[in-house]
Amino acid sequence: MDVLQLRYLVAVVDAGSLSRAAEVLRISQPALSQRMNQLERELGVQLLDRGPRGVRPTRAGTDFYRDAHRLVRQFDELAASAAAEHPVRGLVAVGLPSGAAVHLAAPLFGWAREHVPGVRLELFESMSGYVDELFDHGRTDLAIRYVDPLDPAARAVAAGTGRAGEALLYDEELLLVGDPPEPTRDPDRVTLAELAAIPVVAPGTRSSLRQQLERAMRREERTLRVVADVESLSTMLRIARSGGACAVVPASTAADSAADGLAVRRTDPALRRTAVLRTAATTSAPHDAVAAVRSGVTTLTRELARSGRWPGIELREDPS
Repeated sequence: MDVLQLRYLVAVVDAGSLSRAAEVLRISQPALSQRMNQLERELGVQLLDRGPRGVRPTRAGTDFYRDAHRLVRQFDELAASAAAEHPVRGLVAVGLPSGAAVHLAAPLFGWAREHVPGVRLELFESMSGYVDELFDHGRTDLAIRYVDPLDPAARAVAAGTGRAGEALLYDEELLLVGDPPEPTRDPDRVTLAELAAIPVVAPGTRSSLRQQLERAMRREERTLRVVADVESLSTMLRIARSGGACAVVPASTAADSAADGLAVRRTDPALRRTAVLRTAATTSAPHDAVAAVRSGVTTLTRELARSGRWPGIELREDPS
């Protein structure tokens, strides 16, 4: 077993496909498959489940992937550290849900280049469910997670008694964008009863936004009428603009839609969510590098909100 095999395994799991991983690695798929088979024979355990829809790690493969990823990162940092001139250095992986990445990713890149030039960022942007999954699998060192303020876990974070390594960032309201087939009683608001009759596009069931919407509807003994699962905020907005369906999106996303003339309504009762910054308990990245980037995320969030460059969010004070 060598570092190259570990690097190949990480690429396969990240891509979810041998063919996609082979393209990224610039090797043939048969050669990559052979290397994975060889690794499994050497270890005496199956690491990958191969199926018609792609490749997923087994339980043993998930554990091995996590360790392999850390070792590959440490190996890559070893060579870079010898020539590094900056006291804080290392590779720090950050997971950002799409709604946050639109406002935060580019400023965070610029902030890191200016304040911690020895740190290299690895930024992951996706819908919230996948960002949570990456963090839980040890793929990222920091990640923004959305929680429902009515959920006990969120109240624990707000009280300072939640999971270690979690810090409050901001609250934001969820708004309906698009024109419903039938006018709502109030042109600026939509009740959850009215929402139940409106066709909407929404992220898949792993998404925190989807889960929060469905919980809210169950409290009203209603059902969300999802006509398509869409794992992209920008695509949800394009569908809403087309008139084919509406979408429930965060206020920061809806602000741009309102500026484009798309109808925006608040929900009644209001739906809100809280953004929490998570820090991994164990990580291969240097602790000072992770701490620096964490500070950058919180600092930039406040600066962007207060300057109006991140509309629609309300800053939260972290009790810790």
